[in-house]
Amino acid sequence: MNRKILYLFTRTPLHVGAGSSVGAIDQPIQRERHTGFPIIPGSSIKGVLRDAASRDISTGGISEDFESIFGKQEDAGRLSFGEAKILAFPVRSAKGSFAFVTCPLALERFQREHANPGDLKVPDEPKDMTCLAGDTVAITKGTQAGVVLEEYRFNKIASFPSDWEIALLKLLDDPVWQAGKGRFVLLSNGDFAHFVKNACEVSQHVGINPKTGTARKGVLFNLEAVPSETLFFAPITPLARSSDELDKLTGLFSRRPVIQFGGDGTTGLGFCTVKLG
Repeated sequence: MNRKILYLFTRTPLHVGAGSSVGAIDQPIQRERHTGFPIIPGSSIKGVLRDAASRDISTGGISEDFESIFGKQEDAGRLSFGEAKILAFPVRSAKGSFAFVTCPLALERFQREHANPGDLKVPDEPKDMTCLAGDTVAITKGTQAGVVLEEYRFNKIASFPSDWEIALLKLLDDPVWQAGKGRFVLLSNGDFAHFVKNACEVSQHVGINPKTGTARKGVLFNLEAVPSETLFFAPITPLARSSDELDKLTGLFSRRPVIQFGGDGTTGLGFCTVKLG
């Protein structure tokens, strides 16, 4: 099966709305039911890429082929677009400014979806409040080493596996992602879930009265967004009746390396570095 992985690396905060209020958050992001991890539905990815392909009219563009790739009324299309799952999440660090955190569950999912995972072995899950961390974010005092993420201190029990760091850095050429050398931190699945649930950005917005240009009374809401520098991955699989549609889609990303996903694009949200690998 000639499956490829679509990587989405957020350049600006990303809001893919859940459509229903949760507690104090009026406009939350979509999350998995069982883990609480942020996701981007496959239907959202397909819709955004279909729109980008329909406007890809440059030399070698695929605007004439987008119906065979994405489908039309009587044809569902020849590629399957999977849900984008989170692989790495940026968290404020007391040393090194920020860290890229991940967990065994995220790495296992990535390895499961990857067509050529190689010989990488997912590390055993560390205990809560312990971690495997790179030197850039680790604080050493005497014989003790730890990492401070947000307001929490984690004991460093080992370094982040070098083979995984090399493999992850090869996924994207984005300069901020490449700055991740020494910043990767492996947490327990539970600690990782805590950060992706509680360390997303929440901003307040007001409705504007178009006649007066001032705030409308009673229209105040909170909007949740995944922060910049979050890495997602989504499998794209050619169906049995496909031919070269996956190769044509690869060409689209070489011409459009930055695509906007989710809502509030006019206010700068959702711009992502994209790569099919």
